This record gives sequence, C-alpha cells and structure tokens, in this order.
Amino acid sequence: MPKKNTLVALGISLLIIVVAVVFIVWRRDKEEQSQEITIGSILPLSGNSAQYGKFVQEGFELAIEEINKQGGIKGAPLRVIYEDDQANPSLAATAMGKLVQVDKVPIVFGSWPSSSVLAQAPIANQHRIPILAEAQSPKIREAGDYVFRIQPDSRDYLNILAPYACRNLSLKRIAILYVNNDYGVDQADVFKLKVKELGSEVVFAEGFNQGAQDFRTVLTKIKATSPDGIFIPAYAEAGIILKQASEQGITAKFLGSAPMENPDVILTAGKAAEGVIYVHHFDPDSDDPKVKQFQQSYRSKYGRYPEGYAALAYDAGFVLQHVLNMCGPSAECLKNELYKVHNFPGVAGPTSFDDHGDVIKPIVVRTIKDGQFVTIKNYNN
Repeated sequence: MPKKNTLVALGISLLIIVVAVVFIVWRRDKEEQSQEITIGSILPLSGNSAQYGKFVQEGFELAIEEINKQGGIKGAPLRVIYEDDQANPSLAATAMGKLVQVDKVPIVFGSWPSSSVLAQAPIANQHRIPILAEAQSPKIREAGDYVFRIQPDSRDYLNILAPYACRNLSLKRIAILYVNNDYGVDQADVFKLKVKELGSEVVFAEGFNQGAQDFRTVLTKIKATSPDGIFIPAYAEAGIILKQASEQGITAKFLGSAPMENPDVILTAGKAAEGVIYVHHFDPDSDDPKVKQFQQSYRSKYGRYPEGYAALAYDAGFVLQHVLNMCGPSAECLKNELYKVHNFPGVAGPTSFDDHGDVIKPIVVRTIKDGQFVTIKNYNN
C-alpha cells in the first residue's frame, strides 16, 4: 500500500510538472504574440505639403487598422511611429536617424516628397534599414539597395502623358511651369526630352517656389509664346495657376501629373479646371471589387472618398504585412523579401519591385469633367 501511494504521489507530481511546463510555454507564446511590432513612418504632416501627407497617412492607417483586425503580424499588433518632416529634407534625415537609432524600427514607410526620400537614403543604406517610400523622382532609382518605393518613377507617368499630349491631343508648342524641387525639376526635364522625341517643341520652361500664390507675371510671359499646351507639375498651386490663367484668357490645354488629383485644385480653380489632362496611378472608376471595397471603407472611416496617394499607401500597408509575416522585425530579411514581391494584389494595381526597388504599377490618363476627377477610357498612347 505505501508503494502504491508513492506511485500515485509520483504520478501526481509528474502531472503537475507537465501542466506547469505546458502553461509556461503557452504563456511565453502568448506574451510573444502580444508584443507589438513597431515600424516607422516619415510624412509631411504639417507645412505646404501637409494635405498630401494627410492623404498618405489616412490610406496607410486604414491598412494598419485592417491588418490588426486580421491578427496583426502572427498575432502581434502592428504599431506605427510617425515623424513629421514638413517636406523638409533636413527634418526627414533627422527623423530617419531617430527612427533607426532610438526607436530601432526595422523598416520605414515614407517619406512622400522626393527630396526627403533622397535625404533619408544614405541613413537607410548606412544602417541597413529599408525604406518603402511614396515619391517619384528618377534619382530615387539609384539611391541604394535599401530604398524601395510604392509610387512609380516620374518617367513611368510621362511615358504615358507625353505621347497622349503630342499624339492624341496634337499639341505642338508646349510650355512648362514647374514647382522648383526634385519632383518638379525632374518632371520638367523628363517631359522636355519626351516631347522633343515626339516631334513637338517646349517653348517655355520656368520654376516657382512651392507655396507660391501669384503666377500672373509668369503666365503673361507664357501667353506671349503662344503655346497650345501647358504642363504644370505642381501641388495645390495648380488650382491657383489654372484660375489665374483663365483670368488672363489663356486657352491652351493644361496638363498635369499625379498631384493634380487634389480636391482643392477644383475648389480653387472652379470651371477653369475643366478639361485638364493628367496621369495617375489609381483608377477609382475600376470595376475591381477590391477598389470598390477600399473606397467604401475609406469613406466610412474618413467621411469622403480617397484619392490616389491614399490608395498607394493602403497598398504599401499590405505589402509590409506580407514581408513582416515572412521575416518578423528582421531588417535584412525585409529588404530581401521586398525584392521578391511580384504581382502582389492591390487597389492601385498589382505591386512588383524591380532590381532597383522601383515599383511597377499601371498608369491611367484622367481628366476633370463637370467638377469631378474621371478616367479617360480607350485611349491609345
């Protein structure tokens, strides 16, 4: 009997040990799952480009919210530390240094201005922390192995816009009025080359400081060159340019790039915005169910429909979810997995990265008609 009691006691002890070990392992796994995965984001949340920064942040936040509802990254919630660069390259570099050295993030989303991204790039490469930017200067393509972008290169947009302007619209004499930063200068330079290749002529080109309000003098000079087209790679200033050009009786066809799709452009320009042609990376008129669901979710959260920069940021969120699920917070692994992303589904078309970290996405031609941004269907470029 004593031997039997001893065996029973031993069995109970073993059972307690097994239960304790199982509990410890379970608790450890739960604790690991509950730990946040933190990433960084640098955006212009104040200053002249704040409206665009807000669009980007909203699209990204919507994706993060949906990702966390799905269980985050293998059970761990995804958290974003935001830094405001005010579209200032110096502030962007400082923010990148903080996120890398203080916050120890494994990857950074942003920034949006090309100049900011180019300022972040040396820090990203030095510390081997990848960036997934939303900017379009051609210079970014050569910015280093750790620099990726979810937005197409300027040349991808202009490969569509220039032929459309010269062939479909038969424009022969084109003026360019551009914002004087990396984005605007690159757009102007590339467009000049494309137009010349297509047999048309750039009759005027001049830059202006971001945030400028009075374009009357330069528009007078443009009018004197008798252009049949005017390309304005600008931000919200495009609305002011269109309004003041109309007041001066300029009837040339206006062309723009992706930032043209800003509700404030129509609000400022009114009827003067009618008929503007621009190229974009998002087709909200698409019949794709993912696009329709994204627009409904965005409107439900923010009270209005999204524009294209929000769509790219939304896609970026799910690309990051994909690589984080593969790697966890391992920066080197994240970089390597980003290079492997191919035809990843998104609301702005499938996402693929080439060997320079540049995204391959479809470009559409859009216009302003009856006070609305709409896609031009069935065009030949």
